Amino acid sequence: MKVSRRRQKQEPRRNLMNAAAAELASGRSFDTLSLREVAKLAGIAPTSFYRHFHDMEGLGLALIEEHGEALLDLMHRVREQASAGRSLIRVSVETLFDFILSNQGTSQMILHESRSRESVFRHAAEKLFATMASDLSEFLVWDANRRGVPLAHPRLAAVSTVAILFTAGIAFLNARAEDRDRHLEAAIVQLRMIMRGAEAMAATGASA
Repeated sequence: MKVSRRRQKQEPRRNLMNAAAAELASGRSFDTLSLREVAKLAGIAPTSFYRHFHDMEGLGLALIEEHGEALLDLMHRVREQASAGRSLIRVSVETLFDFILSNQGTSQMILHESRSRESVFRHAAEKLFATMASDLSEFLVWDANRRGVPLAHPRLAAVSTVAILFTAGIAFLNARAEDRDRHLEAAIVQLRMIMRGAEAMAATGASA
């Protein structure tokens, strides 16, 4: 009974987030969405919106947070696949680009807000990028130690990797279908250059 009631309480919140995400995927920008419009699309009364979010800003932040959690979980699973023999870089790019394509509205929102003027959404997007970079940096150190390969500047390599993945991912999303493979392969090459450069710098003892 308690589980059922919890689901009933969470369902309208889920519907609100789905409605906003669907509008973003259709090409709308978040700042053009109104509370009343999203509530109507979600099938609830506008006054009921406030039971789940303080305002539209709260809804937008929830979308970014959920997107980030899904991405981190996805990348962790990608590393497990790579440990089974697949190229970490290739599977990371392919998986991330598929995720961006499947969640293009929120992905576009996050990248747009990361480049906008000061806003809570910009801070949330920057926090997401920093979290992903920190998580990747820890993995790169662990993986380098596992393979017995020296690695210079793992944090910088991780930050650069995350920046390239998001920038290239949006270019991939906006490209014509026949051009997407080219963007994917270009991103793979760029990431390989970063990692090989970090390994080469460590091997030669270069600090910069």
